[in-house]
Amino acid sequence: MPLLLEADPDEAKVQAYCRTGQVWVMETDTICGVAVLQAVEEEPEPTAEIMNIAIKPGLQGKGMGKQLLNFLIAEAERQGVQRLQVATGNSSIGQLAFYQKAGFELLRLERHYFTKNYSAPIIENGIHCRHRLVLELLLP
Repeated sequence: MPLLLEADPDEAKVQAYCRTGQVWVMETDTICGVAVLQAVEEEPEPTAEIMNIAIKPGLQGKGMGKQLLNFLIAEAERQGVQRLQVATGNSSIGQLAFYQKAGFELLRLERHYFTKNYSAPIIENGIHCRHRLVLELLLP
């Protein structure tokens, strides 16, 4: 749970999507990363969302996040997903670059999502996280 909370500070939300999604753990000698993939709709095209992806803070920047993301993309494709989505905050500068480098493109902006759905303010990179950005990758 602590690693999942690195990417999403709302424990109740994390617990809810862990119950309904597929949880994947990356291990070496110990747990170094975790991700949650959840189907969101079947029609008109099979769509899944990466609900959470996190790498242990001391291991970030070593390519493990990219490995985990590539695994999730391959797994979604194996499951017949045609649209893979991920959402992040307007203040998540590094995450936005990370997903765009992997081919994800901006799908929509959900204004004031974090201010309406999270009880405590989220500040990242000196920026108040207010809006949710949804990105999408079309799979073959």
